[in-house]
Amino acid sequence: MTSATTNDSTTRAEHAFRRHLALFTNPDLTPETYASLLTEDVVHEYPYAPAPFANRVEGRDAVTAYMVNVTQRATGWNFTDFTFLATSDPDTVIVEFKGGASVTATGKTYHQEYIGRLTLRGEQIAHYREYWNPTWILEAFVPSPAAAETEGAST
Repeated sequence: MTSATTNDSTTRAEHAFRRHLALFTNPDLTPETYASLLTEDVVHEYPYAPAPFANRVEGRDAVTAYMVNVTQRATGWNFTDFTFLATSDPDTVIVEFKGGASVTATGKTYHQEYIGRLTLRGEQIAHYREYWNPTWILEAFVPSPAAAETEGAST
């Protein structure tokens, strides 16, 4: 594998990943626009996802619906500190980054550190596996039992 191949594939994957995040952070995200990023048989995996979050989503329509749902659960999504790492497969890169948002249902701020593996087919995402801390997801997105009891008492 030559350095030019590695640089070209990393650049292509970086472009696809940044487009994914640009659409993900757009509050006006439409399913059709997001779907154009994905192969028909795309798979997204989140190995550490606790219930009620999906740990595997398969197919363009399912991944698109999942991503649109996630974007609507929080506002002000932002992602920073990107590092893209080439692999021996010119269609696969590793990405490390940080992100966060304000969670609508809980009013909490969500912060996360991610590691993802992105595989492309042509210019589209064919597979994405993302690792993150499940505790931080639960703390931000799942209402605490005390908050749920307070809401129940006031209704």
